[in-house]
Amino acid sequence: MDTRTELLGEIATFQDKLKMADSKIGIIALNDPKFVTRLREGRRCWPETAKKVRDFMAAAYTHITTADGTVIIRDMETGVTASGPSLPEAYAELRRLLERQAA
Repeated sequence: MDTRTELLGEIATFQDKLKMADSKIGIIALNDPKFVTRLREGRRCWPETAKKVRDFMAAAYTHITTADGTVIIRDMETGVTASGPSLPEAYAELRRLLERQAA
């Protein structure tokens, strides 16, 4: 099975659980609202891009929203934690922290 087909299956499972639209997944994970639609249309997916989407989906399962609306998200692999006023902003902060750590 190729990367594209595997990723589409993982996205479908994720959407069944979290009820998140294709465009929202693309925006949060890659800043590309048409990513999932293009993937379904047969566009190729690089392994590095698939990793970013998988990382987002894994992190989305490991977030909480506090009473004041702040979203706290944690990367399970590294233990790095970030927060923001929404899931997209918290995830963007997490990505920045992880990139800084890798550099």
